[in-house]
Amino acid sequence: MNELVFQVESDIDGGYVANAKLVGGSIITQGDTLDELKEMIWDAVSGYFFDKSEAIPQLIRLQINEVFALS
Repeated sequence: MNELVFQVESDIDGGYVANAKLVGGSIITQGDTLDELKEMIWDAVSGYFFDKSEAIPQLIRLQINEVFALS
């Protein structure tokens, strides 16, 4: 796996939630800002692949789904 895709959504309580679906499960994490979310994603991905035979993906793609109202 060369690329890991996270779906990012705004959290009801503020901040963001990121979810990556994998064959053997998923990786879910959250952060108050996008910068914090990126740090949390890196930490979660590193932990997920720590003892797996698969190499850590070289690329992480964020697909941000954000909804806002026009006034």
